[in-house]
Amino acid sequence: MAALTGMEPDPNSKVLGMHLWGWMSPTELTWLHEEARGMRNVVEIGSLVGRSSFALLAGCPGPVYCIDPWDDEAGRAYGSFMTNVGRFPNLVAVKGFSPAVGTLIQGDIDMVFIDGNHDCENCRADLEYWFPRTQKLICGHDYNHPGYPGV
Repeated sequence: MAALTGMEPDPNSKVLGMHLWGWMSPTELTWLHEEARGMRNVVEIGSLVGRSSFALLAGCPGPVYCIDPWDDEAGRAYGSFMTNVGRFPNLVAVKGFSPAVGTLIQGDIDMVFIDGNHDCENCRADLEYWFPRTQKLICGHDYNHPGYPGV
């Protein structure tokens, strides 16, 4: 498991997304990419600078809705995100907090990946909102992580 400070990019990795900074491991990124390949569309809650987004966008042939407030103090996260994944034609960046911005996304969703706010209340709210709209797979990151007991 990665430290809370994230993992440095690995520009030599053949795993999609590992060339970007973030917390997802190569195994997790590979799994996300493979799962996304069979989906019509994906919602990602918590995109930050795009490490997991890259794997999802490269896998899913349809729209990938990346939800994040991109409200870091330095104001650089959204710019980094767009530099890292903005070239994908299936990217739909949705600025805000889930589930509040969920109404901006119409219809049912094949896959939802939850990696947003890491507390019990927000995880529960995401699950309650997205579960009825999810057709195939709802999954997340940091479950049972000692640093996030509410996940």
